[in-house]
Amino acid sequence: MSNLFDKFLNYISPTQCLLCAASSQDAVCVDCFATLVRPQPAQSCPCCARQSTQGLLCGACSKTPPEFDATIAAFLYADPIASLIQAAKFAGRWSLLPPLGDALATALVHTQRPDLIIPLPLHPERLKERGFNQALEIARPIAKRLQLPLDIGHLCRNKNTEHQARLSANARWRNMRNAFICHTPMHGLRIALIDDVMTSGASMHAAAKALKTAGALEVFAWVVARTP
Repeated sequence: MSNLFDKFLNYISPTQCLLCAASSQDAVCVDCFATLVRPQPAQSCPCCARQSTQGLLCGACSKTPPEFDATIAAFLYADPIASLIQAAKFAGRWSLLPPLGDALATALVHTQRPDLIIPLPLHPERLKERGFNQALEIARPIAKRLQLPLDIGHLCRNKNTEHQARLSANARWRNMRNAFICHTPMHGLRIALIDDVMTSGASMHAAAKALKTAGALEVFAWVVARTP
C-alpha cells in the first residue's frame, strides 16, 4: 500500500478521486468506487449492518437490541478504506476525513433525513491528545451536502474510556457504559450519529442511549465503514 499512500497522502484536490487522483466530482470516482468493498443491505442486519444475515436481525441484536434503530455504512472495513481511516486517525492525515465524509454522504443520498446529525464526541482529554475529532470532520461535509443541522454541543462524552481497539468485544461494551450524557431535551427528534467505524456497536449504543434518555424518538448510526 506504500505507493498508494504516496499518491493520495500528498494529496489530491477536492475535484480529484481520493484513490487514483482522476478528475471526479465525488471523493471516490466511479471506477474506484466499483472496486471498494461495500455492505449488501439486503443481506445485512437491518439494525447493526452485520453482514450475512439474509436481511434478518442478527443474533446479537435479537438477544439484546441496541439503542440505535438502524445503521448505514458506506463501506466494509477493508483496504483501501481501512488504511485511509487508520492514516487519518493515527498518522495525522486528518485532511483525509472530509473526503471520506463526502463518500458517506453519497451513500446517504436516498436515505430519509433525520432532524439533525451529531458526530460522536470525544472526551476533552482524548480530543486534546488527538487534536481533532474524526467524527466531526466526517460529519461536516455530510451536513453541508444533505443540508442537515450539525449539533456538536449537546451530546457529551463524560467518561475518558480506554481505546476500544485494545479491548475484547465484551470489554468494549463494559468500557462504554454510561460514557455519554445529553443535558438538552431531544423530545421527538430523529437523530443520526456519525462515526468513522462501527465494530461492536458499543459506542453507538451508549451514545444512542443517552440521546433516548433525553427524549430522542429514533437514533441512527451512520458510519464510513462497518467491520465484516
